[in-house]
Amino acid sequence: MDENRISLIIPIYNAKKYLEKCLQSVISQKYEKMEFICIDDGSTDGTGELLDAFAERDPRIIAIHQHNQGESAARNVGLRLMRGEYYGFLDCDDWIESDMYFDLFGAIKYTESDMAVGGWLKEYETYSQSMPNRKKLDSNILDRQRLMMCVYRRDDYQRFAYIWDKLYHRRLAYDRNGELILFNTNLALGGDVLYLAQMLLNSHKAVFIDKEYYHYRQREDSGCHTENLSKRMDWIHAYEIVLNLFDAERISEDVMLWVKRFIAYHCSNVAEIAFRQKSVFELEYCKEKMRIYKDEYIRTNATDMERIRRYNSILKLCV
Repeated sequence: MDENRISLIIPIYNAKKYLEKCLQSVISQKYEKMEFICIDDGSTDGTGELLDAFAERDPRIIAIHQHNQGESAARNVGLRLMRGEYYGFLDCDDWIESDMYFDLFGAIKYTESDMAVGGWLKEYETYSQSMPNRKKLDSNILDRQRLMMCVYRRDDYQRFAYIWDKLYHRRLAYDRNGELILFNTNLALGGDVLYLAQMLLNSHKAVFIDKEYYHYRQREDSGCHTENLSKRMDWIHAYEIVLNLFDAERISEDVMLWVKRFIAYHCSNVAEIAFRQKSVFELEYCKEKMRIYKDEYIRTNATDMERIRRYNSILKLCV
């Protein structure tokens, strides 16, 4: 481990159109003691050549090329190679402000936290959308319970949502047996959901900076917009694994309530897709889960009657 170094892990696949902006933003970081572990996961569009050109210009860029194995497998390569005392993640089609890691590192050191959280924006083709927290925090220092509530109470605390708006201390990356925690490569979608949950379980103290650093590009061809039912079901399975992990660790019902809401929400989305595709098994599976967590969904959406009406209408769908 290299003290005070930050390892930034960047999985890359067929991103030539976006990669230059991404990499330019990382090599322009105000905090200089960094390494950028870039894993080209079998790109076929010239991405690999562009990555190598950047690596020749900046020795902090570590260019890895491998056969296509998926985003989680690529991130695992980065986790195994990282040398930093701290680490973070960046998606290859996104970009970051130059002071992101300078500020997150300063906050994590000053407060002796094991995680720092910053803000982010949604980036569309022609405009940016700020994603502020809707509720004000009592303090920017959070214990594990409060951190979990902010991550899963998404409507109120949007800035805590993802793995890439955070800086982690290396100690969070290991389980109780000292084994490196890796992304679940069996999940086509939701690997990041599960990984973040494991980091939350390991965390004792986090610090939040209410400033927008991360630019999250919105793409219609991204995984979160896919209508592949098998992949979308993995998102549900990821939250089910999280629920089981939290139950085993006796995490409070206040947190579990919001995880169950996520399961119900993703089931409602998949049920709509399954109905359009006339896929009976997935539709009935999701409807059954929606019935199980209906009370939790209604309780957490009590002020949004439109969501509740939509939920009840999906429960009536039949193929």
